[in-house]
Amino acid sequence: MKTRIIFFIFMVIVGLVSCETDDNVDKKVSYLDYLNDKSIIAIQIQNDTKYIFTSRYCDTCYVAPYMSYIPSIEEWTVIKNDSIFENYSPNRFPGLPRSDNKGNLYIAKANNIYKLNKSGEYEQLLTTGEYVFQSFTFDNDDNIWFYGNNNGIAFWNKLDLKIYNTSNSSLPTNRIHGLAVDKSGVVWVSLDFKGLLKIESGKWTVIPNSEIPGLSEYSYLRGPKIVVDNSVWFEVFSPDTTSNVLRLENGDWIYEFPDNTKYCNLNIDSKGTIWAINNHYDYSDYQYSTLKYYMNNSWINFDISDIHKQILTVNADDKKVYIGTIKGLIEKPR
Repeated sequence: MKTRIIFFIFMVIVGLVSCETDDNVDKKVSYLDYLNDKSIIAIQIQNDTKYIFTSRYCDTCYVAPYMSYIPSIEEWTVIKNDSIFENYSPNRFPGLPRSDNKGNLYIAKANNIYKLNKSGEYEQLLTTGEYVFQSFTFDNDDNIWFYGNNNGIAFWNKLDLKIYNTSNSSLPTNRIHGLAVDKSGVVWVSLDFKGLLKIESGKWTVIPNSEIPGLSEYSYLRGPKIVVDNSVWFEVFSPDTTSNVLRLENGDWIYEFPDNTKYCNLNIDSKGTIWAINNHYDYSDYQYSTLKYYMNNSWINFDISDIHKQILTVNADDKKVYIGTIKGLIEKPR
């Protein structure tokens, strides 16, 4: 009798554990949980779809003894209605995602540009052959401009690819730190220690550091960003100024002071607001991040006191701010 009772109790416990295990198996994993162990490098928002560009550590890649870092695998995750995720895993995409003027999304793999169609498949748009580019952007006619880390710039007019470098053009350096096209069609190219290249109606004009306030021969501008009023914003690398943001507006150079550090990353969200990410460091390790957005001619602090991870990127829609960190995606009310 006692043996039967013990056996019955044992079976009840096993049944309860089985039910709990089944519940855990059937429990739907949220997309935030799914992204929790990944570095969020870029966030693109289009209607009800978020395109998340992630990088995760590769636990199976061979690491040579002399290598001090772990290889990473970059991948795309498509999130719809805040719950559905699909992992495309294209592996090693250079640069950030770009949209054309019709809202189509494009990404790059190796030396190729791909369009992401509505069914989630990649359609090859073009290949750049031997030209290795770092990033690309569309102009107002959906032609494409490219720039490479040390390969100059290139232009694709939907038919031919033209490559410009120091040997075949007036480009003063092959090392480029960013390229953008403003709303009037002017191309702005950040040059390594050589100032800024302006291409307007086919005319090339180099604006040297000596003509840009606060810049010395040891300074350069990074990543031009075009905002809604068509002003051009730059991140500044300069040992001679405490400011880290410079904007060109109606021909005037204006320094901005969104924080007291030189390390700044500018982002423009889906509504046209510009954000400044500042990651504060000391001589040994990363310390903390600050996040501000620009409104009514002033920088406004966005509260991230509860975030203790390094911030890499930010985007926002009408309701939420999406913050990409080195360990996952964080959402906060706008």
